[in-house]
Amino acid sequence: MNLTKKIKQAKKILIVGHVRPDGDCLGAGLALYRLAQKSGTQAELVYDSDLPFHYSFMQYYDCINKASLSDYDLLIIVDCGDRFRMGKYAEFLGKVHSIQFDHHISNDGFADENYVYPYRSSTCEILSEILLDEDAVDSEMATLLYVGLSTDTGHFMHNNVTSAVFSLAAKLMEKGADAYNVNCALYRSRTWEKTKLIGKAIQSMKFFGDGSICVISVMQSDLTDCGCSLSDTEGLIDVAMDIGSVKVAVCMAQQPNNKYKVSMRSKGFDVACAAAVFGGGGHVQAAGCVVCGYYEDVLRKVVKSITDGM
Repeated sequence: MNLTKKIKQAKKILIVGHVRPDGDCLGAGLALYRLAQKSGTQAELVYDSDLPFHYSFMQYYDCINKASLSDYDLLIIVDCGDRFRMGKYAEFLGKVHSIQFDHHISNDGFADENYVYPYRSSTCEILSEILLDEDAVDSEMATLLYVGLSTDTGHFMHNNVTSAVFSLAAKLMEKGADAYNVNCALYRSRTWEKTKLIGKAIQSMKFFGDGSICVISVMQSDLTDCGCSLSDTEGLIDVAMDIGSVKVAVCMAQQPNNKYKVSMRSKGFDVACAAAVFGGGGHVQAAGCVVCGYYEDVLRKVVKSITDGM
């Protein structure tokens, strides 16, 4: 495809990422926003949720969610495993020509043009391949795409890292990606509030299956006590994954109305199947879902869904 040409030919673009965006989703959306900007095409970037503040260092972050929501002739969707991840912006499907870029195995190709590659590490990997091939990447785009590569590979530590990922990271750095400052912002800029929340997460740990499953629980009261928001729970699961005996880690973050945002990570086990039990999904070793109910019931059901698949 010639993505640069499609963006130049459009008059007004709506770029949509998934609710509760992560680094890959933000990096992909912002890189396309920058591409439209330098192509002279009007573009608006939206996510149907609050934005995680710890990504506020990213260029054009302040331009997100400032949309007129009218007169689009092109819809670009990034990192959405299904149409429901678009939130309220799914209403634009079928009303305007749509293109999507994604790497989730759950994606059923719901756009008009679908560039879905489940065995890529990230949506930013897919876009990096396309845009580098089109020689469309400037230093700002390179930095934004690098954020997505880094975060969705666990700082290049997950088993979705391939030689192609390292090659793309190198090419992005050649284009001016500021890897050092990205790494500092992502991994060396923790707030005191987040540090306190990590302490509570460690205290909450419960182990199952002879220590192979570790569950972290974060209640609304924990967030309030630490001065944190739900977005601050991102990355807490890594504390559990760092334990040598743990094969599957879970973070259960309480939301209002007895809802729990459940994140799952594994070392070799298929947690996407466990998440699918509750209508969620994701990747084999990184998945998530939302489960409603009382804490003890949710905990029991989540652990059972994992042990049944181990």
